Amino acid sequence: ATAGPTVATSVTFCNQVSRVLQRHCHECHRDGEIAPFSLERYEDVVGWAETCLEVTENGRMPPWHADPNHGNFANARNMSDADKETLRDWVAAGMPEGEQSDLPQPVTYTQGWQLSKVPDRVIPMRDRPYLIPAVGTVEYQYFVVDPEFTEDQWVTGAQVIPGDRTVVHHAIVFIRPPDGSEFRGVGWLTAYVPGQRLSRVPQGYARKIPAGSKLVFQMHYTTNGAEHEDISRVGIVFGNADEVTHELITVIAIDQEFEIPPQAPNHEVSGDVRWFPQNGLLLGVAPHMHFRGKSFQLFAEHHGQAETLLHVPRYDFNWQHSYEFSEPLPLQDIDRLRFTATFDNSPGNPFNPDPSMWVTWGDQTWEEMAVAFLEVAEARRTTSPQSPAESTANSVSGIIKSDRERRIQKFVDDFFARLDANSDGIVLRTEVPISVRNTFWRFDRNDDLKAERDEVRQLALTRILD
Repeated sequence: ATAGPTVATSVTFCNQVSRVLQRHCHECHRDGEIAPFSLERYEDVVGWAETCLEVTENGRMPPWHADPNHGNFANARNMSDADKETLRDWVAAGMPEGEQSDLPQPVTYTQGWQLSKVPDRVIPMRDRPYLIPAVGTVEYQYFVVDPEFTEDQWVTGAQVIPGDRTVVHHAIVFIRPPDGSEFRGVGWLTAYVPGQRLSRVPQGYARKIPAGSKLVFQMHYTTNGAEHEDISRVGIVFGNADEVTHELITVIAIDQEFEIPPQAPNHEVSGDVRWFPQNGLLLGVAPHMHFRGKSFQLFAEHHGQAETLLHVPRYDFNWQHSYEFSEPLPLQDIDRLRFTATFDNSPGNPFNPDPSMWVTWGDQTWEEMAVAFLEVAEARRTTSPQSPAESTANSVSGIIKSDRERRIQKFVDDFFARLDANSDGIVLRTEVPISVRNTFWRFDRNDDLKAERDEVRQLALTRILD
């Protein structure tokens, strides 16, 4: 039963409130979506009205965690003061339903692929289901797929759809380029992550997959008391190379060598972006921590002066946003990009798995991570008819690049000659000397605790310049 009206108002569910909920809530709070209950029908909303009012007043909903004092973001979820006032007035008036004829037209939501069009190619993680047990911990699973790309591909959109959302916590698809290809960044293609919207690629922007590349599915499964089977898929939309003006590259800021003491309520971990294109544009940032993650800040430094680009004062593991800047940030005047992540390992953290633990880097959610993925774009080089002087200069450049390639190959060969004892083309972090482990992240580009030839080559590319 609902309380009688206490405030005179013309606000009703069918007229104003349904529209507020449609704008801010139905994306998740509808039948079949990720929220635990629907807010589509009057009888559903009445039971949750007081809760809705509370979580919108304190800023927990709609879910968005960036401090508005630092940065403007194109994908921000914000409810206006006027919409909050509408909810307050409606609840205070006893939650009148109103006339059904006042209801808005229902929104048609896209089911399945959220890309700009039907994918040009759909690639499953493998040809048979992976069995997830009923109980226990499932270590990260890696499935390598050869899409048999014989030419370079430019990707303007990509999306992962889990085969079974009830057990897929997250899925990331990486690009593994062949040895010898020019490739920068961590090889990120796309991901399915809790609470994260699919980002749309600006016109003329695309991500390159070199010919001969393989795709690596990183799958994190969580058990729920029953056996499940999963075949997750990635859908890809290809662009025309002639229309690509900017190449998308994902770079990371990371620290893997931290220890969070037991009971610590505010333990800070810091890290730098190791490399970014100096003439590039910063498009967005996705911080990543686990249950002890408390807050996150990203800073840009220029001539010793630091500016806060993003501040997440209340990090929430259940809503891992990618914060997309309303205007791309030029990187040409930035000397350094760094972050500070704060962790709460105290009993006061209600999500803390165990406040008595010393916590270090690890894949599982009771361990921790301190990392941020930064999406950057760099203008593609254009070609034009060459003058004789330019032709001569390019001939010299070709000789220099050929020598550079020899030095890169020697760097890679020397690394594996020293550390790859069984000559399998893979060096595990646990296999290297202790003196190398603290800097192993330089070789381990996708953070899977092993270094392969293409990853070591990426390091060589950044160290051996033209």
